[in-house]
Amino acid sequence: MWKLTFARTVAAIPVIVLVALVAFILFRFVPVQAPAAILGDGATPEAVARLTAEMGLDRPAPVLFFEWVGNALRGDFGRSYVTGLEVSAEIAHRMPITLTLALGGIFIAVLLGVPTGVIAALNRNSFIDRALTGIVSVLLAMPGFWLALLLVLFFAVQMRWLPAAGYTPPSAGIWPWIRGFILPCLALGLGATANIARHTRSSMLAQLDSQYARALTARGCPRGRLVMRYCLKNAMMPVLAIIGMLTALMLSGSFVIEKVFSVPGLGSLILDSINRGDTPVLQAVVVVVAVFIIAVNLIVDIGYGLLDPKVRPE
Repeated sequence: MWKLTFARTVAAIPVIVLVALVAFILFRFVPVQAPAAILGDGATPEAVARLTAEMGLDRPAPVLFFEWVGNALRGDFGRSYVTGLEVSAEIAHRMPITLTLALGGIFIAVLLGVPTGVIAALNRNSFIDRALTGIVSVLLAMPGFWLALLLVLFFAVQMRWLPAAGYTPPSAGIWPWIRGFILPCLALGLGATANIARHTRSSMLAQLDSQYARALTARGCPRGRLVMRYCLKNAMMPVLAIIGMLTALMLSGSFVIEKVFSVPGLGSLILDSINRGDTPVLQAVVVVVAVFIIAVNLIVDIGYGLLDPKVRPE
């Protein structure tokens, strides 16, 4: 396992460098540049050029890139062009909020999706299977923001059980903090639940119809032992890949949910930075998100190695 972990970690380094380079190049062409955004609509070209020189943005692009990379390796992503605050501090403040939302959504998705898929597979072509498949189809077709509005309408407006929007920090109490995340995590996780349930059902059906499952059944292996010890373990191989992919996609999905529920995470930070042409913030967020996605893929690879020794390097 150590060889697998080391190999995947080394392979991730050039990917991170490539992401940083692409982000730097793309954000050089942002329509709204920071000097123009700071000076406002009435700024003259001379004033914009003067402020650009004062901020050091008129230097050659390779110099700016390598300077930024060197500082980023020390954890210094610079300061915001607009607010003057340290970008690292701003991301450190907002990243836990987005991660909590994304991890809460994938936790709900796995908690509901895997059992749903297993139950549907064990009751194939029955009323239970058709009912669960119908629910999954509805969730797959429903946009996340629309589901979020329906959850707010029922749980917050009609029942008054949960807050409709806003963010409560953990310092105000663990339960108020959890209550504030229940609806956003549900809105984010139910769509992923449908994906996981669908793939779990398909994978479980393939394992239940396999030759080894039939051989174990013929030898008198109990149904529960066959399902839990053999079929479910093998069925989780493709499902694990889906879980990893959905965990990465949760970050982009969480940006929309953050706007619906007024959660001050990375989503609002990115949108504000795009409107203001705040390049240091945009570059830093892209790289941090890329590192998170790569870390998720590394965990998935390690999970593959735990489930199937054949994927481990010799």
